Amino acid sequence: MRIQNKLVLAMLPLVIANSFACTTIVVGKLASANGEIMFGRNSDTRSPSRAKHLKIYTASADGAKFSALPYYDTESRDGMLQVAANQYGVAMSATETITSGDKALSFDPFVDNGVSEFNVVMPIMRKAKSAAEGVDLIGQRIEKIGAAEGFGIVVADKNEAWYLETASGHHWAAVRIPDDAYFVSANQGRIQQLGIKDGKFTDGYKGSPDIVDFAVKNGFAAYNDGQFDFRASYQRIINQATGDMHNDINYNYYRIATLQHQFSGRSLAGFESGQFPTFLKPTHKLSLQDVESGLENYYQGTPYNPYISDKAPQYRAISVFRSSNSHVTVMGKSGDNNIVNIEYIAMGMPSVGVYIPFYFGISEVPSSYSIGNNLADDQSAFWKFRKLQTLVFTDFKHNQSLVRNAYDQLQQKIAQQQVKMEKKYNETHDVKLIQQFTDEAVSEAFKLTDKLTVTLEEHYNQTHAAKLNFTNADFDRLTEETYQKYPFSGF
Repeated sequence: MRIQNKLVLAMLPLVIANSFACTTIVVGKLASANGEIMFGRNSDTRSPSRAKHLKIYTASADGAKFSALPYYDTESRDGMLQVAANQYGVAMSATETITSGDKALSFDPFVDNGVSEFNVVMPIMRKAKSAAEGVDLIGQRIEKIGAAEGFGIVVADKNEAWYLETASGHHWAAVRIPDDAYFVSANQGRIQQLGIKDGKFTDGYKGSPDIVDFAVKNGFAAYNDGQFDFRASYQRIINQATGDMHNDINYNYYRIATLQHQFSGRSLAGFESGQFPTFLKPTHKLSLQDVESGLENYYQGTPYNPYISDKAPQYRAISVFRSSNSHVTVMGKSGDNNIVNIEYIAMGMPSVGVYIPFYFGISEVPSSYSIGNNLADDQSAFWKFRKLQTLVFTDFKHNQSLVRNAYDQLQQKIAQQQVKMEKKYNETHDVKLIQQFTDEAVSEAFKLTDKLTVTLEEHYNQTHAAKLNFTNADFDRLTEETYQKYPFSGF
């Protein structure tokens, strides 16, 4: 992710320096083990101390009720809402930071105060009654007031999932994820071929009406086997001739290659070219755990694991310490909206975090998920998990497997409790069951996290000469030190 920026072409180097990265996975309903659309993203931000809140936005004169996940420092302005779901069964993940190409921006620059990562979610969640309508609403806003920056967004309902990318100041394109395939993105434009016939988009494609004509008119249209290539035309990609923008290789491309290898067995050889299929079919139908595992990946078991060596990492990991959260949304096929759509949210870094399911039908957010800022505390959910994650890095080889194994067992237990709760709910439609389940799941996660925290604190004092009392000030310092060791600066 990145903070809201006012972009013009002349500021492009500054924009790249201030960008913050994410990784996105979208799974079509026939490619998933449960027959339901799933999408997930690691929301990586500028600081590991930037707390997240979960918030319910009640229905108003402006439109529908929805839930979302703002940062502590953007909540008061209803900004950076990121993962959201509304009462109509439409959900979003916003956004994946991308960068348009210089030529496209020279003819159609980004617009100050236009549509941005900061402000894109609320107007869509208030109005959209289907994924397709949500995409249309975003596109209409980009065409009317302009885009302030480059981004990609997932919009889904129970029937279909779409992925939209900005192209330039007033241009965009979107594709529907094929039911039998999945899609992954890591901070670069990923949409390639657009379905266009007789000047109009074919089924499964949307975009600015002049998306091809504008590129042709201004001399930057690119073609692949005679077909218009949206990515090569509008997006920033590596210059193969000069090697410019080399960070795409060590920062972006290896993430895509790793996930396509994990899900489809696609070879890692030649990933440096940046040439990846937009969609792939998995070797097996992907489960919720598969998607979570993908987002938790840090190249463990390979020579490129950045957390077990003092050498500078060769490739930017998928799961990084400065993740503010990781989320996976499951779009249920049937049932009322209170229980059909579930957001699995892991605060902080997912590889040493726990995914807790939050149903749309919760009546109130657990208080610990509504507090927290950029300083360590003893009450907020964000800092409860971030403290443990910080401790893991004080002896990663020893601590990581201990925490991961414990959280995996907890997630299995919560999944079993979910099945029982959903069965009772479908019999009674008593929303109190959803709230009770949520509160109990959070309580169990906190108890385990507290226990693990004590264990790792004791291990630290047994293995380090300098002993700590582990005050909040100590955690503020350790968190920053860990970030400085693994910033993965680039892009």
